[in-house]
Amino acid sequence: MEFGVGEAKCAEPKSVERWREKGSRLGIVLGRFQPIHLGHAEYLRSARKECSRLVIGITNPDLQGLVDTPEDRARSTVGSNPYTYFQRMTMVEAACEDDGWGRSDFMVVPAPINTLSSLPQYLPSPDEARVFVTIYDEWGEEKKRRLEELGYHVVTLWRRPMSERLTSGTSIRAQLRTGTDEWRRFVAPGVAALIHSYAKASSRGGR
Repeated sequence: MEFGVGEAKCAEPKSVERWREKGSRLGIVLGRFQPIHLGHAEYLRSARKECSRLVIGITNPDLQGLVDTPEDRARSTVGSNPYTYFQRMTMVEAACEDDGWGRSDFMVVPAPINTLSSLPQYLPSPDEARVFVTIYDEWGEEKKRRLEELGYHVVTLWRRPMSERLTSGTSIRAQLRTGTDEWRRFVAPGVAALIHSYAKASSRGGR
């Protein structure tokens, strides 16, 4: 699962160093993870290097309460959110375990970023944690702004054009719909097994 992780540079290393000296070592990352893929793994791994424990927030946790996002309207459509919160939590856990993480290295929580007033109920406070983001588009910038509005110090791990993304959930979902196995090389083995099991359950009417 090593895809250029060593090349990711924290935008504010001196700030992170001061934060570490104060003993505040929780980190936060956010994503829809529909599904989690190796591009996400690079993000999580880079953030994990900067903290003692990583809180992984799953956005759009309630699929019955999707909220339109003007910066990226596709992210809030039903078709872009096929997996439930529980399924995504299980896939995130599998990806982290495949990467050699122990359960003390991370925790997974809901993160309803589209209902900003309720988000602090699910995350450590700004005094306890820093948020790590990566930015590829307008939504990435908006997410950073929202988190800063809540008082979090947000560290940008990197800014990259969309053309430099390893893959995307959109691409993987498209490959799954066409029946190709190309998607398997872009997810961890444990995640691939779960996606396969969810697809089988769905075809049996199990969802």
